[in-house]
Amino acid sequence: MIDGILHFVFFAFAKKTSFRMTYKFAGLLFMFFLASCSSNEVKPSTAPLTSSDELPSQTSAHTRMTFSSDGKVRAVMHAFGVRMFEQKRYTLLDSAVHVDFFDRDGDHSSVLTSHRAFIDDNTKNMTAYDSVKILSDSGTLVETDSLLYDNATHKMHSDAFVRITEKTGRITRGHGFESDQDLINYKILLPIIDAPSNTFDNLNGPAPLTSPGHNLEMTPSLPLPPPEVKKDTGADSR
Repeated sequence: MIDGILHFVFFAFAKKTSFRMTYKFAGLLFMFFLASCSSNEVKPSTAPLTSSDELPSQTSAHTRMTFSSDGKVRAVMHAFGVRMFEQKRYTLLDSAVHVDFFDRDGDHSSVLTSHRAFIDDNTKNMTAYDSVKILSDSGTLVETDSLLYDNATHKMHSDAFVRITEKTGRITRGHGFESDQDLINYKILLPIIDAPSNTFDNLNGPAPLTSPGHNLEMTPSLPLPPPEVKKDTGADSR
């Protein structure tokens, strides 16, 4: 269609102009034709192709997983935004991770929450990270940035900073954490000890000992009494 229009315009213009003007006009039309053709060309996409290994084999808006040992359920996990990679044998939990733990008798013992988690599909070990919190039924709260749950030993490990708040209100902080999933036997590998604020005030010397209403500072010793002098009775001993 474009060729027909150009052909008609060219001959209509040639009838009313000289040969030189016609030649110049033909050159302009040819350049216009090339520009219009080049603009209509379809260019191939330069976006990198995504490998099938990098795409999840399954996605789900809600997933429930069970972790068992010796025929007994030890943990039940719920999560939103689940992506499973079957070829690489791992699962990503993107949001709202909630895990209920059970003791050997099947009783509920603690609960774990985090924003995200990674599960090794071969070992069923789970690494929770991003605002990890573990609350035992006895009232102990553990807060950290990342934590590994070992499905074989039912132990928890962390190399990150940990804050533990007991039911009594006692707070312990430090780096590194080990515990059973029931939060009965746990320890901080490198605890942080907070010294009292007046610890360094005693560097100038020991303070005097005091008791309520009394100064217990040692008083100076009393002078010794003079030696006893024997009196002369005046009797001669014969």
